[in-house]
Amino acid sequence: MKKNILIGLFLSLLLTLSACAPEDDNDTTDHHSNGVNAPKHAKNLTESDIFTSNKENQKLSEDEMNKAIKKYLDVNSDILDNKYVMQSQIDRQSTGQTRVTDKQAKKLSKLSNLAVKNDLHFKKFVKNNTLPSGYKENTERIINYFHALNSTIADVDKSIEQLNYEPQNTINVVDVPTHYAGDVNGKQQDKIQKFLDDKNIKSDVLDK
Repeated sequence: MKKNILIGLFLSLLLTLSACAPEDDNDTTDHHSNGVNAPKHAKNLTESDIFTSNKENQKLSEDEMNKAIKKYLDVNSDILDNKYVMQSQIDRQSTGQTRVTDKQAKKLSKLSNLAVKNDLHFKKFVKNNTLPSGYKENTERIINYFHALNSTIADVDKSIEQLNYEPQNTINVVDVPTHYAGDVNGKQQDKIQKFLDDKNIKSDVLDK
């Protein structure tokens, strides 16, 4: 009897402590309005972070190509984080309407510029050099995938300007337009992931 009472008191104490425990400060995600888990913070990208190479007319080794692809993917991973953070902030504006502050507009414009340059630099690198056997088709698939994924911020300045004239509209820098469905879908994603796994290229970009 006494033993049962002690066990009951112990369990009650555990439940009380659990209820009073503070929330985990290390939680780094926030549910985006479309169901995506958006990070609360993202790397502040600069020109020095994006892919760049002056190499031309060279026959690339697999190791060199793998490193180039990884760099390109890592930058796109950071771009995605920034897009999710910005969209989450825009969605929660206190005015109740989807507006973009001057600070957000400048940040989005900068992000757009870096995304476009990252794409162009990588495309030039691929075009001006000879890729290893079996890389051309898969590399083009990767380029098309992320070009489509970043299409929402490619013309972000125009979108923001339109929003100023038509404030009833909304802005979304995350969702991909439907006409890019052929480049961004589960089938293409599976093909890219298989290629990355085969070449042992580590990246979390397709998990976002």
